[in-house]
Amino acid sequence: MKQIKDKIKNKLERLFEQRLVPRLVQWGEYLETKIRRYKHQELKSQLKFCGSGLRFKRDIRIDHPQNVSLGNKVYIGPDVLLDGRGGITIGDNTTLGFNVVILSANHDYQSNELPYQHNIYIHKPVVIGRNVWIGGNVLIVPGVSIGDGAIVAAGTVVTANVEPLAIVGNQPMRTIKYRDKQHYEQLANKQDQDNS
Repeated sequence: MKQIKDKIKNKLERLFEQRLVPRLVQWGEYLETKIRRYKHQELKSQLKFCGSGLRFKRDIRIDHPQNVSLGNKVYIGPDVLLDGRGGITIGDNTTLGFNVVILSANHDYQSNELPYQHNIYIHKPVVIGRNVWIGGNVLIVPGVSIGDGAIVAAGTVVTANVEPLAIVGNQPMRTIKYRDKQHYEQLANKQDQDNS
């Protein structure tokens, strides 16, 4: 009797592995695609402006979509993050590669609190023109404008405005400026006293 049970069990396991599992995988992929399309449609309806022919590739995250305007025939690659707190405008026919991050808000490092308050931000809009090509792994900081027809090479950290038709690439890290030492020391001392 045990041999018959084992035979039936083995047959059912093979049937499950050979036929049911592949079908479950297909259904899972199908459902993932449908869910992603639904999420993309919901996201598009929340945007400040959504042009025709807008395409999202796989996963995308848009924080504060009510402050984001995307033009006609914009393509946004996989794993892109758009932080719309300060406003983002992207012109027609613009392409964003994979892992692009666009920030439009930053912590106020001159605030009067240490550690930095997470609810005090400086909002600066980002404006990207028409027919712009932004390569993969690009970071665009708040307040930057990128002119029509510009190209931003992969891996670039865009910290300044880009002129129309310019092709820009990554620059080496450099010291931009220094914080106000006296202000910092006052805050640090106050923080040390509060922690005591």
